[in-house]
Amino acid sequence: MRISSTLFFQTGLNSINAQQSDLMHIYQQLGSGQRMVTPADDPLAAAQAINISQAQTMNARFAKNRDVANQNLGIEDNTLGSINVLMQNLKTELIYAGNGTLSDADRATLGNVLSNARENLLGLVNATDGSGQYLFSGAKGDTAAYQDVNGKIVYMGDAGQRKIQADQTRQIASSDVGSDIFDRAAPGTTSYLTSAGAANAGTGVISTPMIMDPNGTNIGKIFNVTFVAGPNPGEFTYTAIAKDPAGGTDSPHTGVYIPGTTASLDLGGGVQANFSGVPVPGDGFVVEPASSSDYAASKTVGGADAAISSPEVSDYSKVRSGDVYQIKFDTNDKYTVTISNPAFPGQDIVIGDQKFVPGRENTLQLPHGMQVKISGEPAINDTFVVKPSAVGSKTDLNIFDTLDGLIAALKTPLATDEQQAAFQNTLNTAMQRLDVNYNNVLTVRASVGARMNELDGLNANGAMRSLSYSGQLKQLEDLDYYSASTQLQLRTAALEAAALAFRKIQSTSLFNMNK
Repeated sequence: MRISSTLFFQTGLNSINAQQSDLMHIYQQLGSGQRMVTPADDPLAAAQAINISQAQTMNARFAKNRDVANQNLGIEDNTLGSINVLMQNLKTELIYAGNGTLSDADRATLGNVLSNARENLLGLVNATDGSGQYLFSGAKGDTAAYQDVNGKIVYMGDAGQRKIQADQTRQIASSDVGSDIFDRAAPGTTSYLTSAGAANAGTGVISTPMIMDPNGTNIGKIFNVTFVAGPNPGEFTYTAIAKDPAGGTDSPHTGVYIPGTTASLDLGGGVQANFSGVPVPGDGFVVEPASSSDYAASKTVGGADAAISSPEVSDYSKVRSGDVYQIKFDTNDKYTVTISNPAFPGQDIVIGDQKFVPGRENTLQLPHGMQVKISGEPAINDTFVVKPSAVGSKTDLNIFDTLDGLIAALKTPLATDEQQAAFQNTLNTAMQRLDVNYNNVLTVRASVGARMNELDGLNANGAMRSLSYSGQLKQLEDLDYYSASTQLQLRTAALEAAALAFRKIQSTSLFNMNK
């Protein structure tokens, strides 16, 4: 075939351009230190590098989240530590207040001491984190957790927990809800609390409630105890009425109390309480569980071979006030949940064909953030109901109410035996309640420590992930300088050879060949 001069020149130029392009690509690699100048260099590796870079960025974001959570939890731990010390001092002062040799002036002075402690406690429970958000006000971080409303300190936050995404699959609460710390007992608390009626006129003193039978029929119920005149002079008959959280009452339990002889009252169903002094007919006392739930569960149909536990709120942000749940078993392994609410008449929610495993404890996840455990072997048509606890059945453990009542009692002169008995009942109630509050603060502080330990573990895991991602990116993106240097020399030589060849071709012509 004939080769034109134009083809000679074009071929030489294309060869030089190709070698220059390859040489320029190597220059770019060496200048950037990256193996892939464009995704076209290695499409698969480029796609993998994008995914790993995204994962590495998310891992760095999670690390910053964990730093914030650790900081907030550290502040909360320090605050709870200060509250712990303050409550220890309060308990010491309460023991001192029971000293029968104190005068009215001594007790009034002690009342002033407790007033100062109350103000210090109010400041601590309204502590803020590093960003100015109140630690214990739930999701309402811009609202002080506890505020004075008409002379009463009440919780003004909500029940939502502030959670931080600490890892891809883990959210950790960076704070705790104040009402869960200072207004209730630690979960699982089985102790009882006592209190005396404000209108009592006798010298009866109730103290130290005791659970004699953990499996008693009245465990977890509230006892209202009243006294009337007994069958013999100097004796008293007491009646204990047990009320469950759902509002139902049991048959009254009665007994005879003989001052100076009887040391305790048997309230029935496995609960007793120490008692002393001389009551008068009409005096009343309350013995209530320290731990109580916002919701109550009960069997309404059947259920002889199945048991339901106290319901729990799994997500307060989803709770709908007033919801009543009916759980009916269609078979022994399937049930239907019906949710009704007086605020939404005719709008019942029915969810059927829910699975149940007979013979073991099942946790039933109910709508609107509620859960309950049912164990045993339910029969067909067995029905259980979960509904809000009856009014007055929830134990109020607001620590400020306890302190306010105690301070008022300390500042009241004691001129009679009846006043002395009233003061002793108030003191016993305060000591019992502060013990419960103190134990709950310790429990929450332990939870804070556990979360900080978990964050440390997640930080260690995150650091290892970061190293792994960096190593993978290095393998995918980093340039092998030894290989690139060799290629640079090779491409330089190839470019020189192409230029030399072009010059040779350029000097070739028919006239030169005829010479």
